[in-house]
Amino acid sequence: MRSLSLLITAALVLVSSPISAAGPGTSAASFLNLGFGARPLGIGEAFVGMADDVSALHYNPAGLAFDPGQAARQTTRRYEMLASHAMHIQDIRLSQFGFLARPWGMSVTHLGLDGIERRTTETAAPEGTFGASDLMLGFSYGKRLTGTAVGLGFTGKFIRQTIGEYSATAYAADMGALYRLRVLPLSLGASVVNLGTKVTFLDQGYPLPLTLRLGGAYGMTAKFPHALSFQLDLPRDNSPAFRLGFEYLGFGPFALRAGYRTTTSAQRTAALGKALGSTAPGLAEFYGMFMGMGFRSKFGNMDYTLLPYGELGNAHRVSFTLRFGGQKVGPLAGPAAAPNGGGAR
Repeated sequence: MRSLSLLITAALVLVSSPISAAGPGTSAASFLNLGFGARPLGIGEAFVGMADDVSALHYNPAGLAFDPGQAARQTTRRYEMLASHAMHIQDIRLSQFGFLARPWGMSVTHLGLDGIERRTTETAAPEGTFGASDLMLGFSYGKRLTGTAVGLGFTGKFIRQTIGEYSATAYAADMGALYRLRVLPLSLGASVVNLGTKVTFLDQGYPLPLTLRLGGAYGMTAKFPHALSFQLDLPRDNSPAFRLGFEYLGFGPFALRAGYRTTTSAQRTAALGKALGSTAPGLAEFYGMFMGMGFRSKFGNMDYTLLPYGELGNAHRVSFTLRFGGQKVGPLAGPAAAPNGGGAR
């Protein structure tokens, strides 16, 4: 009960953050909403309550307080490294890197786009092309509260956007809380992300895409290694979204994943081109759904996810995770290091 009370208190602190309503498209640095790694995307990004691998750096830094790969008396600290690349729509290049040496971590996200036509008036011929790029550099830390199964986490971010010859810089923070129940294979998590300064271009400031995430995950034990996850997203500049995810690990080293994210009727109509009377072909009708798979080994994972974007086409995300041993450390303090019986994933 003490652990649950601590989690509720942490969640209330996160909920009290200044998330105010705003219209769609009123935030800058939208690349921060493109997820991190292939595995979380495969379960619809319902990851705030799981947060058990490198992707916790993006979704809930409180996951750094727990090491699912360590037994209570294991003495070898394990490091994790992730490299991810997206074959995105509209020739957008998205590359990501993450490194964990629990309870510390760092992450990098870079997005690039070339060939944007430069025009001075709406009717003039193009006067050439220019490029745009986005960069995020983050440093994270997680801490288990003494004698509890509650973890807290924090990430500090440096953000830079460049459009042609113009650039802008912003700073942000993510905060998270995670509670792994001891009596049930259930984890509950909450995080608020992108709380920071505005991105200013030509004296015009635009806020970051501030979002509150609340969710949980069931499973991840020796008896039930699969995972069922759910999450509610409350973004500052868009409608709330509910996410569901499922990860099945019953095929030896192979993992199958599926996820779903709710969308408004206006979003779906626009994505499928129905407002213009067109019909998006093939997998476009699965807009809002996520499908992925992975191959797991004791050294690391290879993961892939397909994301239908309606009439814009399909995006593909591939990531590689490497795990390796590090320095010797003493026995872990506090409750069992792997609440819920979680193992290396």
